[in-house]
Amino acid sequence: MRDFFHSVKFKILLGISALLLGLMVAVAVSAGRQTTPQQVLNTIAYPFVRAANAIADGVGGFFDKLVNADKYKNQNEELLAKLSEMYKYTMDYDTLLKENVRLREMLEIKKRNEDFRFSEPCDVASRNANDLYGGFTVRKGKNSGLSLNDPVVTSIGLVGRVTSIADNYAKVTTIISPQVNVGVYTTRTKTTGVIENDVSSAEKELCLMSNIVKDADIKEGDIVFTSGKSGLFPADLPVGTVTEVYDDPNGLTKHALVKPMEDVKSVSSVFVITDFDGKGLPFDVEDE
Repeated sequence: MRDFFHSVKFKILLGISALLLGLMVAVAVSAGRQTTPQQVLNTIAYPFVRAANAIADGVGGFFDKLVNADKYKNQNEELLAKLSEMYKYTMDYDTLLKENVRLREMLEIKKRNEDFRFSEPCDVASRNANDLYGGFTVRKGKNSGLSLNDPVVTSIGLVGRVTSIADNYAKVTTIISPQVNVGVYTTRTKTTGVIENDVSSAEKELCLMSNIVKDADIKEGDIVFTSGKSGLFPADLPVGTVTEVYDDPNGLTKHALVKPMEDVKSVSSVFVITDFDGKGLPFDVEDE
């Protein structure tokens, strides 16, 4: 051990220690107005004071949580209750906003068709199980003025018709189903035909327009509307847009595939037309 204190290594360590102490003194002097001894002591003691404060804060925090646990629990419950209330108000606002938009849409249709009588907005409650054609059930029925075969629409166009009804709900069959046949015409050339769907067109989510005369002027992009001659659907409801025209195998007529204006498989709210001029009139084959 004596040899170590007389060794070069000890002298080097002593020199480094003296240098570090000098630097600490210099930092302490330049850091404030305290006297040099105070600054030296504060500088040397700083790491230990900081560690002690950290331990004290930790212990204090632990006891604070232990003593005030119920208080914090109650505060959290109050905050959660307030958040839930705020969320409810937000949901109510969104519901009212959506209903306002739907009522505006109905008024726009009403302006174009003064004879129409509408139900209240009908929310889609569920999709009919295993229905290839996108049929659905709405939360309105006889008690809301709906009746069998009433046309179902949105502000964009025809969606389908009511095919089953109860007091508080109704089932809707969509425009792409073979159960929905409606006379139609194109706005550009007044070419007439009938929507007579099949499985092949439904799988493509399209309507099939048939009974088009062979020399009719109809092409892709033409807009198709209801003709209003069947007594089931009023005239001039938008149906869709022609996407393809092809000849029937019999060589006498044409067919057209029509993309519905409304996406019937994703629609979430509809209107039912409960009355219109000509409702229930006998079907006129010659006119169609």
